[in-house]
Amino acid sequence: QAMSPPYSGRDSKAAVKPLLVTIKVVSQGKVLRHTMSRTDKLQVLLDAWYHKVPDVTYGTGVFLFKGVRLRGDKTPADLEMEDGDMIDFFEHMNGGGRFVAGSMSAH
Repeated sequence: QAMSPPYSGRDSKAAVKPLLVTIKVVSQGKVLRHTMSRTDKLQVLLDAWYHKVPDVTYGTGVFLFKGVRLRGDKTPADLEMEDGDMIDFFEHMNGGGRFVAGSMSAH
């Protein structure tokens, strides 16, 4: 009998990534650790951040993962996130003031 390839069997734990990942959201000294399923929509994480950080108005910032803006309809699996990965949160600044999400300056 030929042996089945290592990835086909259900018992092959090595080939399967852990179902849960803990993702960190960081912003100016604030840190949120959120454990979620790899197949859950990231909106859950974004909502959790706004819930835990009351001084940030819902929907007023951007979440970046490896420099790319996150969308709530994606999952950690879509983005190949690993346990312990970090997401940066940048709050939109109103009016003048500094622009934190890059090196662009106001005219």
